[in-house]
Amino acid sequence: MATTTALSVDQLQIGMYVAELDRPWLETPFLFQGFYIRDEDEIQEIRQFCKQVRVTSESLPDDFEIVEKVEAEEDNSDAIDVNRVTLQEQFSQESGGQSSFEQTNVVYKNATTLKAEMSTANRVHTQVAIAVKDVMKNLKRTGNLGLDQLESAVTPMVDSVLRNPAALACLVRMQKKDQYLYNHSLGSAVWASILGRQIGLARDDLDVIALGALLLDVGKTLVPDTILTKPESLSEKERKLMQRHVEFGLRILDKSGGVDSRVHDMVAHHHERYNGTGYPAGLKGNDIPVFGRIAGIVDAYDAMITPRPYAKLQSSYDAIRRLRVLADVEFQAEIVDQFTKAIGAFPTGTLVELNTGQIGIVTKQNRIRRLRPEIMVIIDSEKQLLDDFQLLDLNEEKVSLDGEVSLWIERGLAPGEYGIDPTEFYLN
Repeated sequence: MATTTALSVDQLQIGMYVAELDRPWLETPFLFQGFYIRDEDEIQEIRQFCKQVRVTSESLPDDFEIVEKVEAEEDNSDAIDVNRVTLQEQFSQESGGQSSFEQTNVVYKNATTLKAEMSTANRVHTQVAIAVKDVMKNLKRTGNLGLDQLESAVTPMVDSVLRNPAALACLVRMQKKDQYLYNHSLGSAVWASILGRQIGLARDDLDVIALGALLLDVGKTLVPDTILTKPESLSEKERKLMQRHVEFGLRILDKSGGVDSRVHDMVAHHHERYNGTGYPAGLKGNDIPVFGRIAGIVDAYDAMITPRPYAKLQSSYDAIRRLRVLADVEFQAEIVDQFTKAIGAFPTGTLVELNTGQIGIVTKQNRIRRLRPEIMVIIDSEKQLLDDFQLLDLNEEKVSLDGEVSLWIERGLAPGEYGIDPTEFYLN
């Protein structure tokens, strides 16, 4: 069994594997229990939160003086998920014991492989994108919301997420810079479905949460395009008009009629923040309906990873890490935790760069050591496309082929970097 060694943060060095902190992980921006220190900035970040950590002995330099050894903790991955239970309880408490969402103990399992699901997901993705675009354009033209068309589009999307969430997630990450409103709506719906799946919502409730996410920005159809597509920072007047998209969205829902109250809550509160800094009402903590808190996280995550004219595109890893920094600040920590587990640090289908300079696509996540997935290396350290791709399980192969350096993921890459579309490797 692997051993760990207790070290002061002042003793940390690049290349060490941090296995345990001296405080709960949810109180830090670090994604999962277990990561390699990649640079001095990470050492400084650890120093901000911890006085002592435990590192695996195998990652210590040969000449490092080991002061203490202890046996590593047993894998507790099958233990009760406290944060999942907490959210289920909140669903019930908000309605005085009568849950707005049906409580369920279901834990969804993948029914298909990523490759098997990808072709179906691609078809569903296209159908939903067309439906959203048609509904939004018709809304601008006539003022009428085609709710039935969106509800019909949501069902096969949720079905795909239940079979294997990685397929639609991979497709959503490759969305193009143009038509941000439509792409963002679709992306938010996919992330909401994946989060609801992780929490264990009942099937009908997954449709509701997906529809609510699809409609979060419906009010932007009444905001001038010059503001929506402006590449520079908005003026104060423009910013206030942009924020009114929440008000506009609620008007549209009220006019349409027959909208589920939970969908209404998601649209009304997706820009409220846990510390009270959001809008339009400046609600704080549990005064924000739990469905609004969920909507806020999926909306923020998708905005960070979707190309926009006024903001730099972020990798999924950086976006998740940002949410972790904001846990119990702008977003409820339990929901951030569940979303992190649902998405993963380096989700299947995302691009990553190793510390050797090689580029790969994540093909399988590691359930325990989330920062050491299985990847397919497709570009060498000289940034040349390989003739024969190399499958590499970072949990098993911890050093380079020449045995000279330890291997770890240096950084997550934004979709499309180096001209790579990961979906092509699964659709062919």
